[in-house]
Amino acid sequence: MPQPKIELNYDKLDALLQFKVSLPFIADYLGVSRDTILRRIKEDHGMSFTEYHNLRMERTATKLQQKAIEMALKGDRTMLIFSLKNLASWADKQETTLEAGKNILLNYKLEEKK
Repeated sequence: MPQPKIELNYDKLDALLQFKVSLPFIADYLGVSRDTILRRIKEDHGMSFTEYHNLRMERTATKLQQKAIEMALKGDRTMLIFSLKNLASWADKQETTLEAGKNILLNYKLEEKK
């Protein structure tokens, strides 16, 4: 007689994945084997544990970004600067890198001293 199918508590699993914990920790916490987690995710969602984990982490990152933007828009100057630098690619200074062997043409104008 086949063993009963072990169900996976996705609410608890998803909550744990917000904290970027490992598969062994999750298995121990949920009281199921690693193989059960891998198998259930594959059967129920058609993806690997890594894919499922990354998807959940993207949701967490999006929530954090939304909160950062909300704080910046409410006037938090530190969060405004952080958001501009990290979400809008702003920088304090522009850095230019050159590939080896490439030539640079500089044009400038000299002015006479009076």
